[in-house]
Amino acid sequence: MTRRFRCAAIPVLLCASALAPAAAEAKPRVVATLADLWAVTEQLVDGQVDVELATHFGQNPHDFEIRPSQILLVKRADLLIRNGLEEDAWIDPIVESSGNPKLLRGSPNVVEAAQGVQVLKIPRGPIDRSLGDVHPLGNPHFVADPRNLPIVSANIVAGLSRIMPELAATFEANRTAFLAKVGAAYAGWRQTLAPHRGFGLVSYHDSWPYFEQAFDLAECGIEEDRPGIPPSPQHLTLLIRAMKEKRCTVILHESWYPTDVSAFVARETGAKVLIVPQTPGAVPGTKDYFTWMDFLVDSLARALP
Repeated sequence: MTRRFRCAAIPVLLCASALAPAAAEAKPRVVATLADLWAVTEQLVDGQVDVELATHFGQNPHDFEIRPSQILLVKRADLLIRNGLEEDAWIDPIVESSGNPKLLRGSPNVVEAAQGVQVLKIPRGPIDRSLGDVHPLGNPHFVADPRNLPIVSANIVAGLSRIMPELAATFEANRTAFLAKVGAAYAGWRQTLAPHRGFGLVSYHDSWPYFEQAFDLAECGIEEDRPGIPPSPQHLTLLIRAMKEKRCTVILHESWYPTDVSAFVARETGAKVLIVPQTPGAVPGTKDYFTWMDFLVDSLARALP
């Protein structure tokens, strides 16, 4: 397993803790590692608390530099909401550098959002660097299935309530309203994609097994044969053959990856390349959970035959 994150300006990192104000903040500080967790948490706090994102919208969480601003953000935080399946393993060195023991793994101030989710694609056998940026605990993109949100939101509300018990009832009421809205939206999204049930999708990265499961779609292939590593010619040859045999006509291409491989596969197969946001905010107009899912569902419905 590889993790492509880098530490920038090390001397600055060492003194970053000195920049934090000594005075306590009026409100607890909540930090989410990833944009999908941020989007869900925003719905649950409903303006009662500011939720900050440890990355940037549209930033590939697998490849970025750790910066002093992130260390300072984590140093000041009271609650950390993380994925739980190692997509955000880069947060560990940030926490360690911040000197904030409240956010170390296992602390009650850390929410592991995946806890209780039925995880897909847990790899078997030994895992080493030759396999690329593989996720040893399973595929981490579980928020793309709306049916996982009752579990994910319960984990987040539990964490929020631990540090703000006076708002526990409010958070639970917000959760109830959010899940009702999700249920209604999911029914509509399923109806939109109902004519396309069973169709196979190709993607550049293995981002969509939960989405495909939620909408009765099939996985036709992944362009990366090992995550984070450009595909081999042999792998692409086999993928192109399978796409032609199975008549797979849509490639989901995550917006932060170069498009040359997908463009080549599309030319060879006649498939359409659909640029999609793997997380909320990765393309304009998709910053909250509902606009993100609307974009995915509507774009796919237009692209599928």
